[in-house]
Amino acid sequence: MPVREAEAIILRTYASGEADKLVSFFSREGGRTRGVAPNARRSLRRFGSSLEPLSHVRLRYVEHQNRDLVRLESCELVQSFFEAQSSYEVAVASAYIAEVCEQLLPEREANDAFFRLVLLVMNELRRTGGIWRPLTYFDLWAVQLAGMLPSLEACCRCRARLEQGAAAWFRPEAEGLLCSLCRSRGCSQLSADSRRLAHNMLGNSLLTISEQGWSKERAADLRHFLGQRMERHLERKLLTGSALQSLP
Repeated sequence: MPVREAEAIILRTYASGEADKLVSFFSREGGRTRGVAPNARRSLRRFGSSLEPLSHVRLRYVEHQNRDLVRLESCELVQSFFEAQSSYEVAVASAYIAEVCEQLLPEREANDAFFRLVLLVMNELRRTGGIWRPLTYFDLWAVQLAGMLPSLEACCRCRARLEQGAAAWFRPEAEGLLCSLCRSRGCSQLSADSRRLAHNMLGNSLLTISEQGWSKERAADLRHFLGQRMERHLERKLLTGSALQSLP
């Protein structure tokens, strides 16, 4: 079988047998794929430290017919985010990004925009050490690129236009945002500030969004809304979501 080359992001690795590693990776050309790295736990010659989670790499692998796993031949490190993950907050944020990629992205389906999103967010996490601005941007665009972002302008029930500068409401069962007349008991609020921020992030690069004034509290309601959209689609909880919530 021919050897393929791909630019990829390592998502997770797992021990397999006595010496191998199972590797989940997201490649620009081939989407999310799983493979085996033979003898990766014993020998550093072929893979070195390039299989660390969220490393940006150049992979060479062989794909066999009728097999789910590809066979990794070599892995060259393009850029590493390992040092940035020495910060506990960045490590938790990185694990969250990896889990979203693994759960949200279909297997073997190329998604260049999502690939560029992950690299953009990881580079910003490394550059600033702050997590809440990059993570909010990541959540918003992950939901958008997955085709799950409802209108931020209209009530999903009565279709009335949501007023600018006004809050909206949401709940897990709803198809989108609700106006003040359609909301019911148990709904969560999405503030007017968070709605404006979402519009700003959808229309601009992360690099142009100001770093000032960010804390866990800012846009927490927006991240909650986006997290509900993902978990509703996945029909499961994101395990790293609770770790993010436990951060100070």
